[in-house]
Amino acid sequence: FVATTACHRMQIPSPRASTAASMASNVSSVDTKSLTIPNNGSLTPVMRTVYDSYFFRLKEKMRAKKKVEKKQEPPMIRLLLAGAMAGVVTKTATAPLERMKILFQIQGMQGGAGPKFRNIGHAAGSILREEGLSAFWKGNIPNCMRVIPVYALKFGFNDTFKSLVRKPGQKTLSFSQLILSGTVAGLFQACITYPLELVRTRMTLGPAYGANYKGILDCMRQTWRQEGLLSFYKGISPTILSGAPYVGFQMSSYDILSRNYGKNVEDYFGRGTKTGKTFAKLSCGAISGLAAQTLTYPGDTIRRRMQTDGMCGRPQVYRGMIDCYRQIVSKEGHIALFRGWGTNCLRAIPGAGIQFLAYDTFKALLVG
Repeated sequence: FVATTACHRMQIPSPRASTAASMASNVSSVDTKSLTIPNNGSLTPVMRTVYDSYFFRLKEKMRAKKKVEKKQEPPMIRLLLAGAMAGVVTKTATAPLERMKILFQIQGMQGGAGPKFRNIGHAAGSILREEGLSAFWKGNIPNCMRVIPVYALKFGFNDTFKSLVRKPGQKTLSFSQLILSGTVAGLFQACITYPLELVRTRMTLGPAYGANYKGILDCMRQTWRQEGLLSFYKGISPTILSGAPYVGFQMSSYDILSRNYGKNVEDYFGRGTKTGKTFAKLSCGAISGLAAQTLTYPGDTIRRRMQTDGMCGRPQVYRGMIDCYRQIVSKEGHIALFRGWGTNCLRAIPGAGIQFLAYDTFKALLVG
């Protein structure tokens, strides 16, 4: 009765008249700044006690709700956007080395004379002399359009699957959980975006094969007309067998290295400083990327050759992934599976580091 009378005099809702459910539903609409106690001497000690008790409980509910909201997982769309932006930055920075690597990988595919390019310097000089400086970025626009969904899905799926495999109360994921999350993320990403990967490869190699594509749509139109719809998935088998494990190993290695050695690198360059954090992410990303690409490089070579097989109406050389592997080994030796590996190392070391640094930076900006 005292509580009801006091609240009536102060013209505030009675605690008895409001149920717990209605209070919870109205929590978000209450302004915490307005929940102040009058200090004009109009409240008796009893009335002040009732007032304090009512609004104290209301404030506590609001604080609890805000804590729950902060602990929720970041929105998937922001993770995807951070990954997409990281992909564009990474691929544009490493486009020249990426094109030379692919040119090395397909050398010897059509037989004939020896390899056209002897080393990285010879390849760079030939491209600059024959096609000009801009030729180093041929295929970069479709590549950026490709990596927007590729990196968005790769990083977004990886963070999502890590949340799914995390046990209740578990803070640190095990290596098996990390590699499972990364591999499944790589599998999903590869299956969804593979046609864009094939188009990018063909536009990058177009001049070497005498193909003059006017753009992405023209490349897709010519490929469909000359080879059919299934040609967009040429090389999907080695991609699944090597590409998905590559993503899994890269992601898990980065997390393990950052967890165990990232602090040591940061200490060397200055703990807590931007320089220390930057070098820690760059070094961990570069080592994990290089190790993952070295382990799966033969599969990448087979994929590139199958992607360009039958291009521009040329006779098809390989009947499938196993036949491609057998022909490469029998005609060119096992070393041919690692052609372009040196160029790939020069590309992968800065590329992987930039990739993780850019993703962590954009993620911090978009998610917090």
